[in-house]
Amino acid sequence: PEEVLSTIGMAAIPITLCDLVVFLPIAFMPGMTRQFFRQFGLTIVFATLFSLFVSFTLTPMLASRLFNKNMKTPDGAIWRFIDNLEQSAINKYEKIITWSLKHPKKILSIALLCFMLTASLIPLGAIGAEYMPQTDESSLNISIELPVGRNIDSTNETIKVFEQYVEALPEVTNYLTTVGKPNSNNANISVQLTDRKKRSRSVWQVSNSIRDFAAQNSGEATVRVDETQSSVAGVSGNSSGGKPSFAPVQIELRGNDLNTLVASSYKVQELLKKVNGLKDIRSSYTEGMPEIQLHIDREKLNFFNTSVGDITNAFSAAISGKNAGVIPNDPNHDNQDTNIIVRLQHSDGFKLSDISNIPVGSSSHLIFLGNVATLNEGVGPITIRRVDKQMSINLQANLNNIPLNDALQNIKQVLDKEDLGKGISYRFTGQADNMKETFTEILQALALALILVYMILAILYESTLTPFIRMFSLPLGMIGSLLFLLITNNTINLYSLIGILVMDGLVAKNGTLLLDYTLTLMNEGKTAYDAIIEAGKVRLKPIFMTTLTMVVGMLPTALSMTEGSETRVSMAWVIIGGLLSSTIFTLVVIPIIFLFFEKHPPTQILTKIKSMIFNNR
Repeated sequence: PEEVLSTIGMAAIPITLCDLVVFLPIAFMPGMTRQFFRQFGLTIVFATLFSLFVSFTLTPMLASRLFNKNMKTPDGAIWRFIDNLEQSAINKYEKIITWSLKHPKKILSIALLCFMLTASLIPLGAIGAEYMPQTDESSLNISIELPVGRNIDSTNETIKVFEQYVEALPEVTNYLTTVGKPNSNNANISVQLTDRKKRSRSVWQVSNSIRDFAAQNSGEATVRVDETQSSVAGVSGNSSGGKPSFAPVQIELRGNDLNTLVASSYKVQELLKKVNGLKDIRSSYTEGMPEIQLHIDREKLNFFNTSVGDITNAFSAAISGKNAGVIPNDPNHDNQDTNIIVRLQHSDGFKLSDISNIPVGSSSHLIFLGNVATLNEGVGPITIRRVDKQMSINLQANLNNIPLNDALQNIKQVLDKEDLGKGISYRFTGQADNMKETFTEILQALALALILVYMILAILYESTLTPFIRMFSLPLGMIGSLLFLLITNNTINLYSLIGILVMDGLVAKNGTLLLDYTLTLMNEGKTAYDAIIEAGKVRLKPIFMTTLTMVVGMLPTALSMTEGSETRVSMAWVIIGGLLSSTIFTLVVIPIIFLFFEKHPPTQILTKIKSMIFNNR
């Protein structure tokens, strides 16, 4: 055990420390990312530390005890087949690595071409980007809004039509209807579907069938269908009625003039209807609340020697009433004091002509409200939103089989070409904000992890070259990660970026195992060429074992076997693809790079570059 420990120990320590500096930043990232992955990062850090402790203490002790008792290596047809398969793989690998070292330019060209092709999938739009993937959580919500002023009975009759349709759907197990909340013209149906494995249609297909029904049967009602996305946290915005909206696309229009802002919101909604990939477009602004608008003529106020305060008091007293005293110990009120409010009879049903004849006191004589003000009937907003001291309208939309980032780019192209009105600006909020912030945080964590890994390996190996060669494992792993995202139709999102960060820590094991044993053999007197081939043959089995173990372990997550597990699918495929491509390319490309720097040390390369620069001068 001591000999084995001394052989593998120098590789185990760098691998463990690399895992620590890769996963520790995950636990301390700010914002929503920390809330999702703090426990994940800390769990791996402590598990890795205890794994190193056990491998250096308990494992050697158990091995010495068991082998001292003459424990025999298992023998049989299956074991002989596995041994033959292992030896055959080693022999084939020896032929491949020997040929590759003789044709380094071809291998490096293939690797570089694969990396460039897969990396180009992102700017070409073949791989989309979003904050979080959508999940089928077997539930959806139907919101119905009638024109303002409709009573609850009218709303109830409208919702019954949708209840009958929902009840007839074979995927529905139960539903809950709410009528009159928050206003009499609003209704809502929360629908629960059967388990995903027990139905042939996804929640999005069921939602689309409801939308098609609503398009033909909604009448004056506005119908919105939203699939439940409880896994997407911290992205709600404000919709009409003050209810939270979890729509992936949210646009905040801002302006100083309400009329201009409202006109701009209607224009933007029409533009959004023409954008590919959007559906269920709605606005937080709801117009339709009847009101009487009173415009005071200040010149007439001065002429009649009265004030705005006098008009306000007279109008409020006539319509709302005025406190005229208190009835103490009122027996009709459980001996409690009762306020006396006096107002004009039938004032709650006054017409414009009645309001115009409300008397207003002045210093000289009695006048009427119509003498100093103009009254007219109008329609006003139900709510007025303000953001950063500016009036704001929030527009929302759902996605229709398109990644969030693609939809945002399409919207930006359309809106930037249009004049939205004087003083009107817009910005994306909700998931767009979270996506931008999260991507920046994870890329910073990845950069920090790479720097820390390089520093640790440079200290342990007392070389700046060895860790630099090891760094090529990440781009080699990215080939498989991006390719698997494309094949499985997944996107770059919060989970897939965390997968890339995790993959960086995992694929480093291959390069570290290979280079560590190569340096050990070179210290024993072997040439760099013989050492790298021998190291590849010896380390082939542990590299394949660790890769296969991690790939098999990630398969249940990648296959999304439970409801709502779609969020983690992209992370699993990124890790699986990165492990596979990195394992294949590391065993071939890393030896080529290692031998190149052995033949051409960095100091020699820098000397040649300097001489070329000075000679040209």
